[in-house]
This record gives sequence, structure tokens and C-alpha cells, in this order.
Amino acid sequence: MQHKLLSMFFSCFCMLCLFCFTDLASNCSASAAKQTSAEANPTAPHITSGVSSMSFDQRQALKLINNDRKEKGLAPLQFNPQLSKLAESYAKDMIKRDFFSHVNPEGQSPFERMNEQKIVYNYAGENLAFNESVYAAQQAFMHSPEHKANILNANYTQVGLGIVEASRGRIFVVQEFIDG
Repeated sequence: MQHKLLSMFFSCFCMLCLFCFTDLASNCSASAAKQTSAEANPTAPHITSGVSSMSFDQRQALKLINNDRKEKGLAPLQFNPQLSKLAESYAKDMIKRDFFSHVNPEGQSPFERMNEQKIVYNYAGENLAFNESVYAAQQAFMHSPEHKANILNANYTQVGLGIVEASRGRIFVVQEFIDG
């Protein structure tokens, strides 16, 4: 796994493996998924209920994201525990099964994984990074137009953060974005 990751690491923009995937309701089944999810789960989790259980890395990532948004006059994103659980699970899955992609080996996109967890959204996006720290990942995201567009998307109001340590001090960072 280490050799595959290092190969990917050195072959990508800014020597990082970063990808961006954004979905609008008009491009996917997100609009229909919202209706189905709302019917199946009429009470969405309170988005601030998990703030006290955030890890140090999650708190740091949220602060960095919201500082970048504040500089552009945007409202801060709220931490969403359900979305964070999905993000962390996906980071662990990529490590365990030795892949790095927005689409898992079964062919599920981020939006299909969100729908499966009954996460309600009209707009959604995902950023992935493999880096040495939360700070370095955020800096790389902000130097990539596609990732920066997700972070600074005014439609997004909530974020899920999955930050999982891989080998040799590297981390996988998964940022999941949705509107509220």
C-alpha cells in the first residue's frame, strides 16, 4: 500500500493526491434523494450535538475551513456529526482496502454513500487529501481551484470531517459538504 500511495502522492498536483467532486441537485439524484431521505428520517440530527466529541484534528480542520470562509465574507460551516461519521468511515475504508478515489470499489459515489446514510441535501461535495497534517491538507485544498470552490461554496452550510492516520505519520482527510 505504501508504494501505491507514494506513487500517487508524487504524481499529483502540488505533490498531493487531491480530488474534488461536486454535485448539484440538477446533476444527480440528489434532489430525489432529499425527498426520500426526508420521508425516511424526518428528524435530522442536531448539527451541533457532536461538537464536544470532536477530535483535536476535527476542531483544527473546522477552524481552518471557517477562517478561509470568513476571509471571503462567507458564513461559517457547522460541524455535522452524522456527516463526519461517514467521512471518517470512508477514510478508514480507503486505508483498509488500499484505494484513493471519490468512488469506492463497489462504484458508490459520495452522493450515493450520503443517500445510503439518509443524509439530506440539495448540494453536496467532497474533498480528499493524503497529507502530513490537517494544516498542510487545508493549504493544499486552498491552492487547488476545485477544492477551494468546495470550501468556499456559499450553498454549503455543514461539513463532515474524517481525519484518519495512515502509515508513517500521514493522514487521510475527507471533507464532506452539504447544504442544510
